Amino acid sequence: MEYKSVRIDGQVLSAGIRQAIARSEDPLICFIKPDTIRFVAVTGLRMVVSWETQLQSPASGNQVFLVPPVIADLLMSESVRSQPGVEIARRGKDISLRLIDHLGSYDIRWKSDLTAFPAPPEFSELLKVPDVLIDVPYLRISDAIHQAVAKLVRLESDEQVSQTKLAILIDLDFGRLSINGEEIVVGKSRQFYFDPRLVIRALEMIKDRSIRVGVSPLAEVPRAYLSFLAEQDGWSVQCSLLSIGTDTQKLYPLPPGRNR
Repeated sequence: MEYKSVRIDGQVLSAGIRQAIARSEDPLICFIKPDTIRFVAVTGLRMVVSWETQLQSPASGNQVFLVPPVIADLLMSESVRSQPGVEIARRGKDISLRLIDHLGSYDIRWKSDLTAFPAPPEFSELLKVPDVLIDVPYLRISDAIHQAVAKLVRLESDEQVSQTKLAILIDLDFGRLSINGEEIVVGKSRQFYFDPRLVIRALEMIKDRSIRVGVSPLAEVPRAYLSFLAEQDGWSVQCSLLSIGTDTQKLYPLPPGRNR
């Protein structure tokens, strides 16, 4: 069975896990490449959030492994943060992380079963950066989204429209971004609806003076994903969420906790 190991700065490892675990109670996935490290969390039933940063010292190889919540708690400790180099080794599904101090060396071991990651079927698509992105001031898009939500509240109250049929329509065409709250209408070409609560949650995660926004159609189904991207404290953060329709709007009511 193939054996692979890489060395990563403990502070970078701990910081990335700390950001990801704050958004999800589910396991995380860590992708390590020679020049980057990326942490991915599923937060919400149709939302994927990732944090990626450049490595100051190139890693010795590639790694992909699952980080269960209990292991994530251990990897956020001062013992890991203080390590200038943490060795992570993988043999099949067995992962080991070695720490060294003046008293000796210590191993943390766990199983990495990638099938345990609660990824939506479109997971690989949601990790891609849309081909077309526009820069939008954060306050401008935040105001537009909140105005759309306020309109949905009025529609539900005044016209007795079921909330399962209400969504935010986001259209990105010819470099212009259009945002509106309305009742879902089947058959609008290249116009996609998104759950208002997930859009609000995405804006809570992606904050900067200016953020990048993109809408990318999926290849095999008449749906799309919306992505918000920003640079935060040396990390490239991307939050992507799937569009909805009358047949896919299954989010009411949202379950309690952070995984909503």
